[in-house]
Amino acid sequence: MKTALTATNVRVFEAVARLQSVTRAAEELETSQPYISKQIAVMEEQLNLQLFSRVGRRLYLTPAGEILHQHAKVVMESLKNAEDMLLRAASASQKRLRIATSTTGMYMLPEWLAGFEGKVTDMETTVIVTTVDEVERRVISGDADLGFIAGRPRSRSFVVNVVAEDSLVLAVQKDHPLATRSSVGLNELSRERFIIRDPESASRALTEKRVFQKCPDWRFRLQINHIDAIKSALEEGLGMSFISRRAIDRELQSGTLATVPVDAVDLRRPICMLSNAHRLGSKIAIRLAKHIANHAM
Repeated sequence: MKTALTATNVRVFEAVARLQSVTRAAEELETSQPYISKQIAVMEEQLNLQLFSRVGRRLYLTPAGEILHQHAKVVMESLKNAEDMLLRAASASQKRLRIATSTTGMYMLPEWLAGFEGKVTDMETTVIVTTVDEVERRVISGDADLGFIAGRPRSRSFVVNVVAEDSLVLAVQKDHPLATRSSVGLNELSRERFIIRDPESASRALTEKRVFQKCPDWRFRLQINHIDAIKSALEEGLGMSFISRRAIDRELQSGTLATVPVDAVDLRRPICMLSNAHRLGSKIAIRLAKHIANHAM
């Protein structure tokens, strides 16, 4: 609906009414006197009302101007409150980080964050651990400032930085007959029982491509969608699994799990940090990305 009153001319009117001067209103609003005068004249013409009367060099509100001034003060106060709230929200968002990571990235992220948070006060960080596809979706949509995945993304909508290297290793219970072997061949493993990740997992995709497709008769005993549950199943001797080396560092150090080298199988993969190629990130996200790039690998 068309109206004679706009945010612009109400702002001009309120300044003139409060200061009782076109000159001082122009100075406050950082514009010209002719512009101020024209805005008032257009308002009076469209409303068919006189808003000001002039006595000497001073402007005084008419009764109609007094009514409008009361409403204009409320409008300007409301706009000021809205502006203050937006500025506070913008300031808070500069200290807020939203990170999406696949499971493997989570084993490196705490160390990177610990080194960074010591340099930043009042930082609020939210980390979502999810699938590779969901990490990519969140970064593209802007729901995450940074993403971390094992392997390279398929889309070109990202700025990609390789920040680490990971490899899948064959993990077994410490008492497994193969735990003391220096290496095994794929033909021997086809008789073993495997614990595998869910189909959406990047680890599952890599092992399917480079291991399981080479032999048709693999024995899958368990499919588990959580890496900690896989580690527990390994420790209980429920099978063996190709799993991220970074995910089982503590278990290898404590001796509850062991790894078995597999002949002629390369399961190395990069850990990539993703940011949106078409959206400028917040200052805090840019600083974190730079920190990780400088301290990774």
